[in-house]
Amino acid sequence: MFIALTCLAMGIFAPTILLPVLREHCELLAEEARLARCVDELEQEVRRRTDLAEAFANDAVINERLAILELHYRRPGEVVLPVLPRSAIRSQPLPVEEPITSTSMKLPDTWPGWAHEAERWAGERGLIKLFLDPTVRPVCFLMSGGLIIAAFVLFAPKTQRRSRRDGNDSATRSDSAVASGPAG
Repeated sequence: MFIALTCLAMGIFAPTILLPVLREHCELLAEEARLARCVDELEQEVRRRTDLAEAFANDAVINERLAILELHYRRPGEVVLPVLPRSAIRSQPLPVEEPITSTSMKLPDTWPGWAHEAERWAGERGLIKLFLDPTVRPVCFLMSGGLIIAAFVLFAPKTQRRSRRDGNDSATRSDSAVASGPAG
């Protein structure tokens, strides 16, 4: 019964501690992947702008097109019609991904299948939501502590006491000798 209570206590304590850490780790992995995508996009933009700067410096055709676009340069008798309205030229903001809610977890795809299966199983039964709920966490800590205390108080492994014959016997002899007094 001692082992059953300690295992039950660990079964309550471990997820209460580990699931918030795992959720934070998964959030950080998702953020790292998002930042890696942003870095790749920015590196592509840098390469494109570097190529464009080299073209501006060396290509006469590009310089002529730039003068037409930016300076509104026109050859005599030339009519320029805009293709896009000016409002469509504005840059588009980057799409914002939804943050992971506090009671959900999203394991990375590279993790083994059993981990995804365990997450699905626990999610269906509401265990992940239970252990990630900040109002329930102190109760789980108290329950696991109470189970450990109960295991040790009620079912602790008993150890046999060694009798100290030499030390106890000499102490009782000297006490009895003092109590009886000197013989007459």
